[in-house]
Amino acid sequence: MLRLEGMCPGMRTCWTAFIGTLLVSSAAAEDARCPNGPAPIQLEDLQAAPDCSTAHELHEACAWGSSGDARMTEVVIDKCQAGFLDHLTSTQKRRYEKRLDACTKRYPVTEMGGSIQIYLSSMCYEDLAATYFKATKGGRIARTPRWKVPDIAE
Repeated sequence: MLRLEGMCPGMRTCWTAFIGTLLVSSAAAEDARCPNGPAPIQLEDLQAAPDCSTAHELHEACAWGSSGDARMTEVVIDKCQAGFLDHLTSTQKRRYEKRLDACTKRYPVTEMGGSIQIYLSSMCYEDLAATYFKATKGGRIARTPRWKVPDIAE
């Protein structure tokens, strides 16, 4: 049996805190739910997203964790690049391409790598595109955004 003596000033306070924690936890879980519930996310869900940031957040929350995410990533990257790619200077474009290469080096896709490597590299590319999209203000990027190759959980 759980003993709360000495841990809580009063039983009412403890129960109130416990119930509040449950409510906050369930509200946070509601926010992270995918549109199809436990069913996998579909291309249409990402295409329907109003912008890059929304599509990226949705894909991060609902990713399959397999090579199937590469197709989803293409949709998100297209949304992102539409907002910034034409506005980059030639120096910024070279920097963007170098950063894409950094994803390729960090998460190489090889014959032995399999599905998880495809997922990891595609999510890295997507994270980079979303970072550049967020840095775009008034149709241009004043300076190259800060970014480092993310540690993507498998």
